Amino acid sequence: MKRIVSASLMTLATAPALLLIAPAARSETYTYCYPVEQVRMIKDPGSHPTAYDDGYREGAEMARRGETYEPRTAGGEFSRGYDDGYYGRSYTGQRNTVPNRRETYSTSQCNTYSYDKDDDIDEILDDVVRSVERDLRRDMSCDRNERR
Repeated sequence: MKRIVSASLMTLATAPALLLIAPAARSETYTYCYPVEQVRMIKDPGSHPTAYDDGYREGAEMARRGETYEPRTAGGEFSRGYDDGYYGRSYTGQRNTVPNRRETYSTSQCNTYSYDKDDDIDEILDDVVRSVERDLRRDMSCDRNERR
């Protein structure tokens, strides 16, 4: 019985030490960056296609509720419509429209790939190439969807 207890105590004492002293896995990383073209829409808040209508409706509503006049910061057709609606002027409609414009810019997309030092270099390179191709296909399909 003493031997079983001694062996159990020895096992319990050495097991955590082996887990703590065990060599860490050697993992290396490779970061790959490539240029990506992005598109953003620039919208004019004061002269979009329905700016006068929106401003006129808001101005008339504010006057109907009896709220004090506050100039609108959007400016343009929205502000003109707001003033006309608030002061009860006749509806004149939108005069100027500023279309939304697309602005393209370049940025970098970076991905980090991990591999084990003991792995075959050909396998590592194949994995990295497959990952880069997958990421490029994903980025290209996202770019096409945004342009629609």
